[in-house]
Parts: sequence; structure tokens; C-alpha cells
Amino acid sequence: MKNRHLIQLLAPMFIMTVLYVGVSQLGVFLYEKITSVSFIQNAEAASVDLSGKTKKQAIKLLETKVESWKGEQEIMLSFDGRDVLLESDAIAFHFKESVGALKEQGNSPLIVSIDEAGLNGFIEERFPGYHLDQFPGLQKRIEDATSMLKVEETINLDEYFEGEENVFYAGELDKIEVTPGLSSFIDANPVIDIPANARFSFLEFLDSNGSSVSSPDDLGPVASLLYELILHTDLAIAERNISTGLPPYATLGLEARVNPVTGQDLVFMNARDSAYTVTFSLHDNTLKAQISGMASPYEYKVRTTGKKEYPPRVVKQFSAFIPQGVLATTQEGKKGRLITVYRDKYSSDGDVIDEERISEDFYAPANRVEIWPLNAAETDATQSDDVSVQDQEDEDGSSESDSEGSTEGIREDSPEIEGDDAAPADEEEGAMDEQQSPDGNKNGTADKKDSSDVKTATKKKKEEK
Repeated sequence: MKNRHLIQLLAPMFIMTVLYVGVSQLGVFLYEKITSVSFIQNAEAASVDLSGKTKKQAIKLLETKVESWKGEQEIMLSFDGRDVLLESDAIAFHFKESVGALKEQGNSPLIVSIDEAGLNGFIEERFPGYHLDQFPGLQKRIEDATSMLKVEETINLDEYFEGEENVFYAGELDKIEVTPGLSSFIDANPVIDIPANARFSFLEFLDSNGSSVSSPDDLGPVASLLYELILHTDLAIAERNISTGLPPYATLGLEARVNPVTGQDLVFMNARDSAYTVTFSLHDNTLKAQISGMASPYEYKVRTTGKKEYPPRVVKQFSAFIPQGVLATTQEGKKGRLITVYRDKYSSDGDVIDEERISEDFYAPANRVEIWPLNAAETDATQSDDVSVQDQEDEDGSSESDSEGSTEGIREDSPEIEGDDAAPADEEEGAMDEQQSPDGNKNGTADKKDSSDVKTATKKKKEEK
């Protein structure tokens, strides 16, 4: 009896407890079920619309999209002259975490992780000699690209490559004239830093360092050697000037002129994330320099083509102050020169992967100026007549006819002209008229044809025949 009363007493309490716990758990279950039926409107993950989807539906949809993306994606890694397709095996997608981290509005990225060992093995296989540690920041860049399921993108590994300190090129100019200005500049600036992601101007560098050197002759060797150095790197030339004539210390195609007075400058750009360092040294009459920085997988070489030379012309002047048989020269002639400069980019395998046309340098020839005695003008004019007559004989095929009408024949046979003081001037004028005849025949001027002296000389010619 007592047990029955105890059961009757405890039974209601047990039932009430079960009901209380069951109802509370059922409420939580129903609440979660109701609140997780759909997402907030316009919710997206990696541009995949998930509006109105349950979590399971969203996860399933994302899994399908990612599998399709793996077969379509063309994310390329470009480096050392090669472009390789990124393998997606090293990329892990976390769908539940991605759905749980969705933003209420907007496009949310997927949560991804990359197997570092797998990515490192991929780089070592496709780019022999390199490994993941040499590309800090690359892993994050790949995660950003894949988390948005980008189908096409090229990731340039040059932007992330960091090698050891390396000397890219060393050059020198020998047998230069060491001026006080040049020596002062080297003493004050043995090292020039070219900052990362910056523009470098030679004139601005002079101003910022308070340099007093202003002569282009003092700065020419430094600017030319600096220009030669940067042509062996990836530095981009923005401005460069040359002299009117190639200086004796410079190599054709590698000269650069800087003049603070006229504003002629040497400007170039460093697009790398690391700086370059240029060091100068002066030994006797030799200027040496080298450029160094973080190592690059590429090598840059200078190539020249189309080299030509143009001979100078001779300009003759006549003066009464020059004695007979004496020749004075007021300006020595110089050859003109032309050359085209290219910069070739080589991969680590020695293959040319790019060529850049840098410049076409032209130095005009300088005329040779000679001063002759005044009485040499007659001889010079006579020689010009002979050349003109010979040219006419070749054209007409009749030397007999030409000799009869030549001014040289008139000078020999006509007494009227032999005693005339103005004869040399007339002969020179006749030669010019014959050379300028548009139809190729020797035609004198109207005044020359009507001259009684010319008629007399022609008549005597006929009589002699």
C-alpha cells in the first residue's frame, strides 16, 4: 500500500518533469528550424546567390560551384619567362565556415586554406631553383583569388620575389679627364640609393644633396656610367639626353648628358618593391661603378644594331690674307654616327623572353672648314668646270661637241677673254649655269650667249677647223 501511494505521488512529478524538459528542447529545436529556413535577402558567397536557401542547400550549391570552377579556372602563375596553370589540389575550401560567416548583405568570400607544403612542391617543380619562401605574400594572393572563385587571372611572381643581395652590373670609364668638379662629386656621393617604387631624377638628387657641381662636363662621365648601369637592370628610362657630339670618354649608344643650367636630366623609374644601390669610385683617370640590389631571376643585356657613319663635308672659304700655297683649317671635320640600342631580357635558362628598344642615337657630322688663298678660287672654279664638262660628255655621248662649247675652250682660244681681268668670275658663273640646267644639257645664261667675246671665240674655233 505504501509503495502504491508513493508511486501515485511521484508519477505526476515525473510526468511533469518529462513534459517540461521535452517542451523546452522541442522549443529550441523548433526555433532553430524556423530561423534557419532561409538567408537574408541578397546574401552571396563568391558571387553565388544563396538567397532563400537553407544551410544544407547553400553548402551543397557551393560544393557544386567549386567543383565546376576547378575544371574551368585559369589562374596562371607567371615567372622566369614561363606561365603555368595553378593546380587547385593544394587549396582547401571550408563550406560550413563560409556559410556561417556570410554577411547580411553583399558578396562574401569563401573561407579557404592552402597547404604550404603542396604549394612549395608545386613551385619547386614548375620553377626549378625557386621555393615558396622566396615569394612572401604569394600565398595570401592566391587565397584572395580562389576565395572569390576567379576564373581568369595572372599572378606575376616577380612582384613577390625576394632573393639575396646581388651585383647586377659593374662598369668603368677609363682615360677620362678628372676635373675638380668630378672629383668633388664622387667624394660627396660615393653611394646613390634608388628607392623602391620611386622615381629618380639626377637633377633632383643634386638639389637634395646641395651639390655645387653645375658643369655638364663634370657630370657627363657620372651620368653616362650611371645610364650604362641601369640599362642592365629593369629600371625604366623616363628621360635621357645626349650631347651634340659624342664625348671622348663615352661609348656610342651609352652616353647621357645632364646639365642643371638647361634642365637636361636623367630620369628613371624603379617599379620593384626593393631598392637599388649604386656605388662610385675614382682611381687615377678611371671612374668605376656598380649597381646592386635584391637578386632577380632575369638578366638584362644591352644590344646595338644599325651602326652607321657619315663622313664630314669640306667647306672651302677664300681669303686675301692667306698666302699662296698655304691652307688654313678653322674647324676639323668629324664623322656623324648613328646607332640603335636595345635591352634584352633573359630567363634563368638563357632564353630571350623580351626585347625593348631603348633609343636611336644620332650625332650629326661636323663640317671641315678650310680657308684657301684668294687666287686659289680660280683654280677651284676651273676644276669644277672640268668635272661639269666630263659629266656632260658622259650624258650626251659626244665629247667633240662639248669641247667646242666648253668655257675651258673659250679661255684657251679667245684673246678677248685671256686679257680680261674678270674672266675667272665669268667662267665660274658659266660653270654654275651649266650644272643647274634642268634638262641635263649645258645651257649658258642669256647674257652669256649674247656676249661678243663668246661669239668671237666660237668663230675662231670654226676657222681653225
